[in-house]
Amino acid sequence: MLYKGVLFEDSLDNYFSRESTSICQFLYFLCIDDIAKHVERTFYTNKSWHFKYSVSSMIKLFVVKCFRNLSYDKTISSLTEEEAILLSFYDENDHIKLPSGGTLHHFVKYRLGEEGVNEIMMLLGEKILKLSSAKEAKIDSTPLEASRYDKHADYNSHYECKMDKAHITMVGTYPVFMTHTKGVAGDSPELITHIEALKKMNADLDLYSADGGYDSFLNHSDIWYHLDAKPIISYASNAVIKKEGEEERINHWVNQTAGGHPTLKDGVCFGPPARLLGDR
Repeated sequence: MLYKGVLFEDSLDNYFSRESTSICQFLYFLCIDDIAKHVERTFYTNKSWHFKYSVSSMIKLFVVKCFRNLSYDKTISSLTEEEAILLSFYDENDHIKLPSGGTLHHFVKYRLGEEGVNEIMMLLGEKILKLSSAKEAKIDSTPLEASRYDKHADYNSHYECKMDKAHITMVGTYPVFMTHTKGVAGDSPELITHIEALKKMNADLDLYSADGGYDSFLNHSDIWYHLDAKPIISYASNAVIKKEGEEERINHWVNQTAGGHPTLKDGVCFGPPARLLGDR
């Protein structure tokens, strides 16, 4: 990359071995020109539309917003000059040119919409997984503060604001999939969508972790069965583990479902089935 006459040379290989890497640094190496062209063809019906900001830069900026868990305005103000350069927010005269928080919000909420955001995150996730060797994933939800003009946004009493929600799956330290819901939607029902997306991406995982908002028997079993990974889901400190949640009963119910073996003498113990039964 050439900026103000200075050639920036670097390689993604210099960052994957680190415990942490700037999300902007990582996105700089991620070529999403094909995704940006898809957005232009699909979500801009007026083909003569003048793009004030690069579509690929706007997509990457939204990923930064979700990754940092900030409002639209604070996402913009959080960017350093170097990060703005890495996201390609500069004009032909090499002057930094950032969009406002309102512009980013309009791009996400009204240009892409919920369906578009989910589709774009799937395409981004596939690219990131091809670059990452990480074997551990985690899911969490994060608030997306709604525009003050959005009369239909839900008020979330926990966060004390009108908001939507982003449910994000990270593999290693990088986001690979996100779904968008209303502000008071439950976390647990979203997990199966993420599991199916990871399966479609051919994700090779050892662990998939989540907080207590995703705790259910079905979620444990779906992670185990569909991803051949160990579920690590927290539960509340006052949670009561009933008999059906003990290992013996879990093994029993696993062997009653597809992939189990109810007639086998010892059945299948609770654990990744592919290592015990071979092909499902």
